[in-house]
Amino acid sequence: MRKSLLLAPLFMTFAVGAMAQPVPSEGSVEYQKGDKRAAIIELPYKPAVVEDAIKEHMAKMGYREDKTKGFQVYKGARLSPSDPELADLYFKVDRKGRQDKDISVVYLIVGHPNENVALKAGDDVSKIEDGKSFLTSLIPSVESHSLEVSISEQDETIKKAEKKLRNLQDDQKDYEKKMRSLEDKLAENKRDQESQNAEVSKQRAVRDAMISRRK
Repeated sequence: MRKSLLLAPLFMTFAVGAMAQPVPSEGSVEYQKGDKRAAIIELPYKPAVVEDAIKEHMAKMGYREDKTKGFQVYKGARLSPSDPELADLYFKVDRKGRQDKDISVVYLIVGHPNENVALKAGDDVSKIEDGKSFLTSLIPSVESHSLEVSISEQDETIKKAEKKLRNLQDDQKDYEKKMRSLEDKLAENKRDQESQNAEVSKQRAVRDAMISRRK
């Protein structure tokens, strides 16, 4: 019983993680002034990061990116390694909302090879389920790419912090050099004061000797 109680938090952690996994859905997206059925998924990353992750993922699979009407297009791609059919994939990545700049909505229209997707019927749901599965398969690639971007950004932050530290250290050296120079000047000034004080005393003695000769 005690062992079961100890394992309960662990199972809860896995459950929370599973709930947090993005789940694709079906919806529509505008393409060339017409709404087309699309597989959709929300991802907790900036659009630029997601777009680059998709490009990187597809490049690793051997597919070259084309761009048209705000879509990332990959012609003659396979939705899975075992898929015997080819498809044209149209990705569009948008920010979820004005206040959600770090959340992206990814739309995927799946077309037949060389199909004019603009003429695709608005209720055509062919390959939607395969598209949803493909979006799910993208998640690890997007997570990995986002992590690399974060690491790169953190490296830049460290470089800037290190540069600022070096500048402060250089400033300290300059201040210490100026302080040594001021200390040298202060010591010299002190010696000059002592010498000048002796000169003042000497000249006063000369004056006093002159005064003593008065009749």
